[in-house]
Amino acid sequence: MGHNVNEYELIPQTIRPSAEAKEAKEIHFERTTTVSEDEVQLHKRLNKNQLTAYDVIINRVFSNKAGAFFIDSPGGTEKTFLYRALLATVRSMGYIALATATSGVAASILSGGRTAHSRFKIPIDIDENVSCISKQSALASLIRDAKLIVWDEASMANKRMLEVFDLLLKDLMDTNVLFGGKVVVFGADFRQALPVVRNGKKEDFINQSLLYSSIWAKLEKIQLSENMRAKTDHAFCDFLLRIGNGQERLNATNNIEVPNSLIVPFTAERESLDKLFTVTYPYLNSSGYEASCTDSRVILTTKNNCADEINDMLIDQFPGKARIFVGIDETIESDNQSQFEDLLHTLYPAGDDKSNTWKSQKEKESKTNAFRKQRQA
Repeated sequence: MGHNVNEYELIPQTIRPSAEAKEAKEIHFERTTTVSEDEVQLHKRLNKNQLTAYDVIINRVFSNKAGAFFIDSPGGTEKTFLYRALLATVRSMGYIALATATSGVAASILSGGRTAHSRFKIPIDIDENVSCISKQSALASLIRDAKLIVWDEASMANKRMLEVFDLLLKDLMDTNVLFGGKVVVFGADFRQALPVVRNGKKEDFINQSLLYSSIWAKLEKIQLSENMRAKTDHAFCDFLLRIGNGQERLNATNNIEVPNSLIVPFTAERESLDKLFTVTYPYLNSSGYEASCTDSRVILTTKNNCADEINDMLIDQFPGKARIFVGIDETIESDNQSQFEDLLHTLYPAGDDKSNTWKSQKEKESKTNAFRKQRQA
């Protein structure tokens, strides 16, 4: 699957850390992680649903009893906030809590988060007799010492992956109790993404999900239902839940009709986009515009190039003067320039305006020469 960054030899072998060194560093982080006072207080900001789940799970953790939970959390119910509170509470007491997720994106928003594949050494292609971790390894010791394990986006994991995880914990803990008697919290929304099955159909995705594993019936189910992102718009929250639960009424063509109040009618491309911009960012052109007005607003697109075009249009409407920061596409060592020039041309920092190209070769040479002189000085 894909390529490894080490294949390109961007980092010299002499300074590239070994797999053992990387693992030792990760284990050290888990054993020495600190928690801020703000994180310790997160549980005080949980809503009623979240607090009920928090109390049940934390009670199980500190009573040294086994617990395997599944948190059913439709979009907007802020299960991640609940995870953060759980992780912070356990870690603040000096115990180990492991934060994992099926996808890298979900793992990245958890403190100390890692993909489950990486943390538990579960291969992408799972054999029947897979052995993930040596019982004598430092990682095995870390997992045995963990008081709590959180696994987000479990709906995206193949059921075999979760079953291997169960076998791993049973092996490490020398017991046949589910998940080795650990307190494990899975969370997901089956209304969203399911496991990927190559060339599969809908029934294949469902059959490979946690729902069709023998583990599913053994999990304690906890439901989060209060949509915190749109809590002032109950009609919209109910509409989303009906769609996710398959309860929304279909029209004559077997499709779900989106309410007119949620639609920007299409006339011409630029005219319709301008209407969308006005609805999404109504204060963009006003004299009292503040950047904070856009923090909770976003326009989603199906492709990156569409996002780039929309960004360019919106940036043109921003009040104030544009400030341009010039980047030099040269390596520090001129001998390496030919090797990395094409690569440097493909890199754009997040939020960078890709349309802001050099006006002329002469301008580029002028800026480059100035950069060289500054570097030499």
